[in-house]
Amino acid sequence: MKAVTLACVISLALSATVVSAQTNNPAVGPSAKEIAASATVPSTKAFVETAAAANQFEIASSELALTKTKNKAIVAFANRMIKDHTQIGKDFVAAMNKANTGISIPPGLGDDLDKTMARLKSEDGTTFEQDYIAVQTKGHQDAVGLFAGYAKGGDNAVMQAFAKKALPTIEMHLGMCYALAPKKK
Repeated sequence: MKAVTLACVISLALSATVVSAQTNNPAVGPSAKEIAASATVPSTKAFVETAAAANQFEIASSELALTKTKNKAIVAFANRMIKDHTQIGKDFVAAMNKANTGISIPPGLGDDLDKTMARLKSEDGTTFEQDYIAVQTKGHQDAVGLFAGYAKGGDNAVMQAFAKKALPTIEMHLGMCYALAPKKK
């Protein structure tokens, strides 16, 4: 019963933060609306390459988090990232197969995300937890900008529809990150 109650409390706390991601809260970062409003439209190639690597990173770093922390809120968050980004990945592949972009999905994470994963792997305890949440926050801020930009002006209708479909989930994730982030003073 305690586990169910705790899970409900964590779920409620994390889901309630979607509103904070939608509105300006300088204690945690810019709102999803602010990020989306200033987003630029990436090329289809840039969108595909960045979205693929970022999605792979969200899953890999969250799988790592499950091995590195016992913090129940972070474990719940990591499990949610794995579940949601696995679905986003499936939707992405389906869109790529239908879109006929001629763009190959690049393997791996790329140098910057590989370095970030190596750093996360070397950390433990509170240092890992804080860095994981900071990395997730920055990644989701960037993803909101990327997906919002492509959703409003991408030149491939299929990939644009994918971006529009995935954007609310990514915005929700940003709110969850903000709820877990240490508050700025």
